[in-house]
Amino acid sequence: MDRQFPDVRLALCELWQAFGGMALLARYGSEAPWPHASWAREAHRALTPRLRAVVALARPQGRIPSFLTAGVTARRASVADELDAMVRTPPGLVRDELAREYPQAFADPLIAALIRDPEAQLGYLAVEFTNFWRSVIEPRGIGLVRTLEEEILFRSRTLAMSGGAALLHDLGLPFERTDGADRLTVVPMLLADGTHWWSVADGRTAVSFAARGAGLLRAEPKKDGTAQPQRADRLAILLGRGRASVVRELAVPITTSALADQLGLAASTVSQHLAALVAAGVVQRHRAGTRVLYELNREGVTLTECLMNQ
Repeated sequence: MDRQFPDVRLALCELWQAFGGMALLARYGSEAPWPHASWAREAHRALTPRLRAVVALARPQGRIPSFLTAGVTARRASVADELDAMVRTPPGLVRDELAREYPQAFADPLIAALIRDPEAQLGYLAVEFTNFWRSVIEPRGIGLVRTLEEEILFRSRTLAMSGGAALLHDLGLPFERTDGADRLTVVPMLLADGTHWWSVADGRTAVSFAARGAGLLRAEPKKDGTAQPQRADRLAILLGRGRASVVRELAVPITTSALADQLGLAASTVSQHLAALVAAGVVQRHRAGTRVLYELNREGVTLTECLMNQ
């Protein structure tokens, strides 16, 4: 724990969110565990053989090919921009990396085709990534991106106050993955199957971790793309539907305004619910810069898990 990490950053990567979803479906199919169960039941048909082959390529060591890391070094980029960068990866780099880092690659005909003709095959891969994103991730995109941004804000406090080593320790990231690489980018993922995905590009190592707040994936998307709470359950019976919907979103630190936007409630209504939950001792609040974040404390998590049978 005494090792210093002089250059540690946090970043969003929509391409990695899609990859995480593909890995989840490749591992569990339509039977993914909570909190991904309802999402997986809807999404499993979107996993094509080509996408499954890319996941299988990375699965043995958790190492994602570098041509899928284009968006990791940026603070924020759209999936379209990231896929555009992927398509423009020099063919020689694709062939060299696959031959060097993925000796099992030649066994799969789709990956073998990628090695023979990287330019054309990356184009096909980009189309299938786009279709996957639009059909099963974009409908929840508003809540997903906002939750990831709140997660980065929360983790940035640890990074600023305690340093990179403390952040990696808090996230449970394996230090052996970072040996010899002091330039690290840490990427939160909501669609995570427990694997610490990692990649190396341009001398920087990117490592993923499972972000809190994946509970938003339990909800069914509305027609406008936002998430709506589940129907009546024991939590809603006890607290009321509005307050229960607030509690469900507090697995990840979030501001009052972001929570109001996410749930489609008035900010004053959300403030009243939060004040009651803080007074009940199940929610804690803390300041990060000029923002006040709310999240369930240990008692709140225990109560919620008990009532939701999770």
